[in-house]
Amino acid sequence: MLKYKKLLPLFLVQFFTWLGLFSLWIYATPVISKYFFNTVNAESIDFEKGTQWVGICFALYSVLGASLTFALHKILKRKSKYAVHSVALFFGGLGLISMNFIHSKYLLLLSFVFIGIAWSSISTTPYLLVGEMAPDEESEKYYSVFNFSTFIPQAIAAFLLAFMTKSLFHGEMIKTIMSGGIFMITASAISMIISITEPKTEIQKTVDDETQPE
Repeated sequence: MLKYKKLLPLFLVQFFTWLGLFSLWIYATPVISKYFFNTVNAESIDFEKGTQWVGICFALYSVLGASLTFALHKILKRKSKYAVHSVALFFGGLGLISMNFIHSKYLLLLSFVFIGIAWSSISTTPYLLVGEMAPDEESEKYYSVFNFSTFIPQAIAAFLLAFMTKSLFHGEMIKTIMSGGIFMITASAISMIISITEPKTEIQKTVDDETQPE
């Protein structure tokens, strides 16, 4: 397993990233129904409207994330992948935290725009990083090990987020989502630290030289 140690910093970024995502995926429907449609009754019309709005919000960040991927690939060719990923995660964290301070369902769409920016990188950049780390003959093994960076946070989130909601936030699930934002910003900070400390590749050195004034 020591040969996979290069994945450990990325595992740490992934751990906090996915805790943030799971806080959204688990609690988005009850939170949006309660705080934006003023109901906790799952059989009410307003709850159904809240559920539909969740679908719109999720569709927005998914489509936006997929659309931004094309521009993201161009940026990743010229900039540190960890730095770009850090910026995207920071936007995602802001999106999650902002849900605690927004009272309009339409302004809520802005939160999901930020989350869409993060999703564009979450669904792309880590896999490119693994591809750079893995020797050609062992790429499948590296990707198999990397999959644990999603499974482990999922297992922990099931218990940790429920504990936080019940014991720390007294059932206020929107606070759990806000905590998810803090987790994601933590991932952003770790990713930026890695970017600052990682050695530059030859491509990055060439780009830096080209952008410096003569």
